[in-house]
Amino acid sequence: MKKCIVIFLLILSTQIFAQNKRPEFGHLSPNDLQLKECSFEKEAPAVVIFDYGDSRFLHASDGGFYIQFKRHTRIKIFNEGGYDQAEIIIPLHLSDTRREKATNIKGYTYNWVEGGLQQTPLDITQIYEEKVSEYLYQKKFAMPQVKDSSIIEFTYTIESPFHVHFRDWEFQNDIPTIYSQYTAAMIPFYSYRYRLQGTSKTDLFKSYEKQSSDRSFAGIKFHDMIYEFGLNNVPSFMDESYITSRNDYVIKIDFQLVEITHPTGYKQRFMDTWPKLANDLLEYEDFGKYIKKATKWAEKNASQYAAMPEDERVNAIINMVKSTYKWNYYNGKYAQKDFKEFQKSLTGNIANINLLTLGILKANNIDAEPVIISTRQHGKVTNDFPYSDFFNYVLTVVKINNQYLLIDATDPFCPNQLIPSKCINGIGFIVKKDNEAWVNIETSSPSLEKTTLKYAINPEELTIQGKCEKQSTGYIAMNQRSDFYSSADNFKNKYKEIGINEDDDIVVSNLMDENKPFKFSFNFNQKIDVIEDQIIIHPFAHFPIKSNPFKQNKRTLPIDIVNKKAYQYNAIIEIPEGYKIDVLPQNKIYNKSDLQLSFMAQQTDKNKLQIFASYKFNQSTYPASKYEDLKEFMNKVTQILNSKIVLVKDEQLTMK
Repeated sequence: MKKCIVIFLLILSTQIFAQNKRPEFGHLSPNDLQLKECSFEKEAPAVVIFDYGDSRFLHASDGGFYIQFKRHTRIKIFNEGGYDQAEIIIPLHLSDTRREKATNIKGYTYNWVEGGLQQTPLDITQIYEEKVSEYLYQKKFAMPQVKDSSIIEFTYTIESPFHVHFRDWEFQNDIPTIYSQYTAAMIPFYSYRYRLQGTSKTDLFKSYEKQSSDRSFAGIKFHDMIYEFGLNNVPSFMDESYITSRNDYVIKIDFQLVEITHPTGYKQRFMDTWPKLANDLLEYEDFGKYIKKATKWAEKNASQYAAMPEDERVNAIINMVKSTYKWNYYNGKYAQKDFKEFQKSLTGNIANINLLTLGILKANNIDAEPVIISTRQHGKVTNDFPYSDFFNYVLTVVKINNQYLLIDATDPFCPNQLIPSKCINGIGFIVKKDNEAWVNIETSSPSLEKTTLKYAINPEELTIQGKCEKQSTGYIAMNQRSDFYSSADNFKNKYKEIGINEDDDIVVSNLMDENKPFKFSFNFNQKIDVIEDQIIIHPFAHFPIKSNPFKQNKRTLPIDIVNKKAYQYNAIIEIPEGYKIDVLPQNKIYNKSDLQLSFMAQQTDKNKLQIFASYKFNQSTYPASKYEDLKEFMNKVTQILNSKIVLVKDEQLTMK
């Protein structure tokens, strides 16, 4: 037995260190060409053969250091489902004065053509750049001549002046990865802490001092300290639906700057304590000092609310800010514009608006503090150690009538008692002097959508014709208001396939009054099926969800649906003269503490049929162990809400 274990370990070690013999760019191995499928994920449309990343510090022209990152990746495409792997994105950081640069971008696509290997180079003129946000931009390119069995290979270098952003590394991709390795070369002047997510250990870990060459800085000689991390046979990241962020679950390694040691011996701490982080933020020009300027300005220009009751005072201030200032679609925990510029333009980023709101609240004697958070797309915050880069957004927390309320004044469609759904993401850090305090960011407020249908059946024209009225609250209403405001035509197009007439308008109520339900209505008509004189209709005329959104065979991650939701449908159907009901779905009730479904149908008089259905999610998050229950529940929902009613001719009436 011991002998078998030793042999297994030797084989595993050989596999790992064979991978460490770096392949040369532009030189394929016979194994690459012969690869027909991924051995551990046979249905995958493509596989990463290898992915190597290397980061190190190099001397900069200004006398300091910059970080150089190099990447070399090779991917085998098996079929059309993997073609999108040929679209490459390089994310890059920037600030007002500095930016990361991507250089030495090279690539080849390899295809076996008529008994020979065809090598098509990447056309560097087809590389383009686009801005993503205030602090991010990206370079993008597509590999040429991609087809079934293609191999694509690319390499690039990033030069970064941002020591805070030592390059993180994702071992896991949307397709499986045969081998992934990251090498970090550290120097004694910068200290980092790393965190491994998604796995407890790597297949390869080595740390050693590089003795091959001496380096020096400010008269101090040193060697690089090398850390190597490698993983074999990494499965594809599959669980992407109903999660907070891919970033919270993908297998990766993160680095956080802890300390800079200057040649003089002075140590500059970047990760002390949470109270120290709070104090630093309160002294920062675009955070704490901005709040002081906003408060001082508000004491002179916006203190007219002080005599109101607390809850009215808070609502009046939020409404004033929402009606006066406009968000420029940039997030950020720091104010993007200085206070004078912001007051002149009346537009700014999240921090400009929410920190101003905080100042006005303080000037009107409201107990208020800033709360820094991470949005859902940015990933969850951990309070294991203090690090400013965890956060990319700022809210305000107020205490009114002995209750705490989170405030965001940037979205005119968001009710004052709610925050945008992108902010519902774990915990937020309350920035208060000499203090560590946290607030849970969640909502108990449910969202509701009601659909009321009144329609008649026309057996001569084989259609149903009627009116649809919809009413929504909470986050459903927020999304619908925003969609309609952005483009009424696009909003209408969503209902065209259900039968809204081209020349009919959608009538809307309470578009700009976020404290009332959002309502809209329209006329519709649909074709119906007739088989051997049987009229077949769907009770709710194709308006409910048609397919189960939970399609995975198994689930390993929590299911996050943001907030509690409820959907109601009510249909009043006119039965045509000379017809009667032959098949009517049975009443059903599925009632559990976390999931509820009901369906009731009754004939109210000779030619009227009334049908009611509802389903509810009574939790905002479900553990992975509940996935099968959710899947079964939504199977019931889609089947029952899209069941069929059959009408036949009433023979007794026909005989008369």
